[in-house]
Amino acid sequence: MANNQYASTVPAPADAGSAGPDAPGAATHAEALEVLRGLVGHAGAVFHDGQFEAIEALVDGGRRALVVQRTGWGKSAVYFVASLLLRRRGAGPTLIVSPLLALMRDQVAAAARAGVRAVAINSANQPEWDTVREQARRR
Repeated sequence: MANNQYASTVPAPADAGSAGPDAPGAATHAEALEVLRGLVGHAGAVFHDGQFEAIEALVDGGRRALVVQRTGWGKSAVYFVASLLLRRRGAGPTLIVSPLLALMRDQVAAAARAGVRAVAINSANQPEWDTVREQARRR
């Protein structure tokens, strides 16, 4: 089994998708899986337990999500996949809160690699806040 920070590349369980294509969330799951596989660059990538459920809560449920998991579990994938799906559906900017400046820089760089336009607001860039707000308003 190969793992990276976003997802596992293991065969899907035999019952994956057994609920059928008309089941609630099935279309979102297929679209999210497509985005994930593009993100990690591996056609066999699948979600870790709990990743899709968080994405579904954000995208289909319109809810907020607090995802607390160990480093390397794939929280970024949840945020990036959900953000991309929401943008495809016409939503505006997504707000991701991160407590560490270094992590913010890493997340902005990772978002750019994933095709998500991202900017950071923090105490170190206060003179840039107006520019950041304008960037966030652009669609």
